[in-house]
Amino acid sequence: MKDAHAVVVLPPGAHGRLADSSQRQWLSRGSVSFLQPRTEMLTAVLQVIGLPVPESGLAALRFWGQTGGRSETWMAAADPVHFESRLRHIVVRALLPGDLPVRDLRSLFEMFQDQLGVDGQYEFARIGAYGYLRCESPMDTPGVSAAVANGRVPDEFTPAGESARTYHQLQGESQMLLHEHDVNLRRVETGLLPVSALWFWGGGIAPEKTVCPMPALFANDPLFAGYWESRTGIAEPWKGDFDACLALSPEQFVAVIPEVAAQDGKQVLNDCIDRLRRFLRQGDLRRLTLLFRDGLCVDMKRSDIIKFWSGISPFLVEPTADE
Repeated sequence: MKDAHAVVVLPPGAHGRLADSSQRQWLSRGSVSFLQPRTEMLTAVLQVIGLPVPESGLAALRFWGQTGGRSETWMAAADPVHFESRLRHIVVRALLPGDLPVRDLRSLFEMFQDQLGVDGQYEFARIGAYGYLRCESPMDTPGVSAAVANGRVPDEFTPAGESARTYHQLQGESQMLLHEHDVNLRRVETGLLPVSALWFWGGGIAPEKTVCPMPALFANDPLFAGYWESRTGIAEPWKGDFDACLALSPEQFVAVIPEVAAQDGKQVLNDCIDRLRRFLRQGDLRRLTLLFRDGLCVDMKRSDIIKFWSGISPFLVEPTADE
C-alpha cells in the first residue's frame, strides 16, 4: 500500500448536488465540514498542506501564473460581475471566464482604459479571460474573488472608511460607464446577465520568489499556478488523469478541477469521486482531502472506508421542498 495524500478541488457538492446516493453515503464516512467563513480555494488548500497563506497580492500572483513573469508593481484583479437586485439588497453574481466572450471583454477594457486611464493614475489591462488594474498608489480592495462573494451582499467584502475612498470612487465610475455599454445592451437582448461592475480584489505586490518543498500541482487555475511559481514548485496543467498525478508526485499532490457550468458540474463531480474512491479502496492513497467550491470539505483516511454504520452527513442531504 502507498502512503499518498491527494488534495483535490472540486465543483460544488453540498446539499444534494451529488446525485449518487452511494457516493453521499461513502463520503459521509470521512470527516465532513463546511468552510466558515468562505475562503479562496487557494487559501483552503494551503491550510491543508501546511503552507503560508499570502496576506495580499493575490491578483499579482494570478498575473504571474498567467504570464510566467513577476510584476513589481501594485495591481488588483478587475473581474466583471453582475449585481443582482433582490427585494431588500443587492448580491454579487460571479461570471465565469467563459461567460463573457474575449471580444466583449476586450471592448470593455479598452473603454475603461480610454475613459479612466487618461491621466496615468490607472492602467487597465486584459490578459486572456481576466482583467487587471494597476495603480500609481495602492488602494484598499476586497481580499476575495467574486467566486467567493457569489450570492452574498457586496458590503460584506468591500472596504470601508477613509482609506477606501479611492476604491469606491473608481467602483462608481466604472459602473456608470458600464450602464449602457453596447456589450451590455447585446447581452440583455439575448437574455444574458449584463456586466454591472468590475470586482476589484486581491490588491498588492507579488512576493519575491523563494524555494520551498511542496507537492506537485495539477491545475489550469492561474492563481494556483502563480503561487506555485512564486515558491518554485512543480506545476503541470490538469489533464483529467489522476493516475498521472500520482505517478509524478507519489507522496502528495494537489489537483484543481476547473470550474464548469452548473449543468456539467454534476457529471464532472461524480466521475472524479468515482476515480478517487477507487484509489482509496485499492490502497493507492492513504488520505484524501476534497475541497468543494461551495465550501464543503471532506477529509477521508484509508481506515474510514470501513465505517459502514455512518449516516449521511447533513451537508450532503438533498434539501426538502420547504427549505
